[in-house]
Amino acid sequence: MALINLIAPWFFDRQRGVLRVKSVQASTGLPWTAYYRYVYLKGVGTKLSQIPRHICGDSASAIEQLERAQRLISFMDATGCRPIATDTCPQTHRSIRLIEWTDHVTFWYGPNKEPLILVEPYTTIEEILDEIKARKLTALVLAHPGIYSGGGGQTVSVLFSEPKNSELLKQLSCIEWIMPMGEVQDINWFEALNLGKGNKP
Repeated sequence: MALINLIAPWFFDRQRGVLRVKSVQASTGLPWTAYYRYVYLKGVGTKLSQIPRHICGDSASAIEQLERAQRLISFMDATGCRPIATDTCPQTHRSIRLIEWTDHVTFWYGPNKEPLILVEPYTTIEEILDEIKARKLTALVLAHPGIYSGGGGQTVSVLFSEPKNSELLKQLSCIEWIMPMGEVQDINWFEALNLGKGNKP
């Protein structure tokens, strides 16, 4: 395990272009590049150069980005599941049946390279469960708030697999993976630059 500093910049004063940075220290089992294959970490990173300024929001948005990264790290480290850095469905995943309305679709491998698809739509858990049951889909609804949890926690994270990997989903459902986030610091731009270099402010 290693400790890394995650940072998420935010505009303290957008008109004057004043940026501040939210920072939290996270314990990780993998290099940051492994987590970054999940494509919805655009607002957070380990160095300021990784984060485009035009996507910076307010203080609450920065904290939301850090919480998302922390949940992703917890899920990957606890389960052994890994995202694939691609926007198009791999050949290995094309037989997996999904719900009708999807959002935030990412492609994953299970701990033994089982093809998985993570879908994170803006809907209710009840609606998702009803569709899964009605269409007999092979799926696991992750513990709320899931990984993405955008828009105030309104998304639902659902893993889909082929029927032959249903046992894997049962095993994943028994794993407690959500870990509490550490203390969030609010620091200035230059302190954040030092964190990215491995120096403490």
